[in-house]
Amino acid sequence: MAHPAWTIRLWQPGDNLDALTALLHRAYAPLAAAGMNFTATTQTADMTAQRMQGAHTWVAVQADGTLLGTITAAGPFDPNAQGWAHALPWFYRQDVAHFHQYAVDPGCQGQGIGAALLQAAEAWAQAAGHRAMLLDTAEPATALRQRYARAGYVDIASVQWQGKAYRSVVMVKPLATPAPADTDAAHHAATVRALWASFQARDWAAARRFLADDATLFWRASGEQLLDADAIIRVQVIYPEGWTLHVVDVTPMADGRVHSLVEVRHGDACFLAHTLWRFRGALVVQADETWATWEAPPAWRTAQAIGAYRRDVAQP
Repeated sequence: MAHPAWTIRLWQPGDNLDALTALLHRAYAPLAAAGMNFTATTQTADMTAQRMQGAHTWVAVQADGTLLGTITAAGPFDPNAQGWAHALPWFYRQDVAHFHQYAVDPGCQGQGIGAALLQAAEAWAQAAGHRAMLLDTAEPATALRQRYARAGYVDIASVQWQGKAYRSVVMVKPLATPAPADTDAAHHAATVRALWASFQARDWAAARRFLADDATLFWRASGEQLLDADAIIRVQVIYPEGWTLHVVDVTPMADGRVHSLVEVRHGDACFLAHTLWRFRGALVVQADETWATWEAPPAWRTAQAIGAYRRDVAQP
């Protein structure tokens, strides 16, 4: 995107990371002065680079290469790598992108640079098949929230991120019709991701919010049934500690259920949990779960005997 005074383009390997970080510091300084400790107010250049990994970053530059503005956008968070986002399933939706590190140098604001950067990010998201764009910002940042509202973003939730001096508001802008909703298949799958991430974080209150009061859990292999949501949470709380879980796959099914496959390691043991989740509205109402233990195959199952055969050596 070109303008007589500046151009919007993707970040290039030779661009100056220190200059980009300094730009972020300048742009976010008024928010810091107002008591809002956005990450971009003090982050190092290494952190700037880390927040750009796996994402797309656009910059507004003058002809001489001077950085005037920036925005970074990416697809959904990973519940294993970004478990901190577990409080809000929207961040785990496979069809929703998000942006951050959005800034325009204070001396260049009011020239349309911010709008052009946001348009570039939204165009990428739409072309990549994302049905909405997401952001979160400080609740007290009234001017920012109004600016986002004028751009088509609406409030959907609020959340308190760890370490922040403010509560955040989460806003979303639909990029397709019908707009994403917390009762559709993609959101149900995202809720399952968030539920597993909440278990891993031992955030029992967050996990409980994803369950209907009368939700049930059936452990098929042992025949046990947990008959309400509080029992489902309680069994997680009292389960002997030392376990970690890794979400392998979460897939919405044609009949409205969601299937998840999770790997659980506990001491020297490793288990696989296959779960079929049913929903009522936005909440889990039933789970049917089958556990399996990783084990060595019998001696007769070999490549010599079968032909096209391989065992994953990563398994214990």
